[in-house]
Amino acid sequence: MAIAIYCTAMSDTPLTPDQQAEARAIAGRFSKDRSIEDYLASGEGLNWSSFDLDVNATYDAVHDKYTVLSGSSTLPDNTDEATWIGVQHWCLCLSQLRNALPACEWRVAVENHVIEWDVALSAYDPGR
Repeated sequence: MAIAIYCTAMSDTPLTPDQQAEARAIAGRFSKDRSIEDYLASGEGLNWSSFDLDVNATYDAVHDKYTVLSGSSTLPDNTDEATWIGVQHWCLCLSQLRNALPACEWRVAVENHVIEWDVALSAYDPGR
């Protein structure tokens, strides 16, 4: 059974072009696309999936906010430690995104388990 990590960031206003570019750059630094290619070619390493991140400005009338970021990734699961490694990797990525976009309201979860924001660390702490 595949387990996934999800994120949503909502804001009163759409992201500026600079904020959109920064969000894409952060996500790009954490991309696992090369690891996916290597795994498919050799069968070695973790069976990563890409993090499908939408940087957008969809207005959500129910919440009276813009959904400015949303995304998910299936976590790797081909070794005993794979899922935990995946959670830590994506939490680091999402921590950097949240720090770059602090005015947003964030929700990060692995399936139905919310990953809490650690104010002292300024990071998502999956170990809590």
